[in-house]
Amino acid sequence: MINWLALGAGVVAAFLLGWLVYGPMGFQKRWAEGTRIDPTPPETPPLGAMATQIVFLILLAAVIAVTETTNSLGVALLAILAVAAQTASVGTWAQKSGFAIAVDTGYALGCGIVMILAHAIL
Repeated sequence: MINWLALGAGVVAAFLLGWLVYGPMGFQKRWAEGTRIDPTPPETPPLGAMATQIVFLILLAAVIAVTETTNSLGVALLAILAVAAQTASVGTWAQKSGFAIAVDTGYALGCGIVMILAHAIL
């Protein structure tokens, strides 16, 4: 049975991790410059991007939750690595800086880690 509490906690934790990584306390300015976007924070939150991010987080958390029910941590790790590799590939195609690609890829890996931890704790 899926642990819905752990799934939800993983989504929330990964979203908050994104706020830390991409926010003013994290790599916001240098990441934005490496992505070739204006490093000045927008006046209003980018709701479309945030909604898309939440959909991604829910889907990844669901994959991890399903693999947890079958005791298939290896499959969860493969899924996380696939997400990270795709993230790096897209960043390379978009000609982001190495730093921006590393931040994006690290965030993808971090999302998977906090989601797995949510299942281990809850």
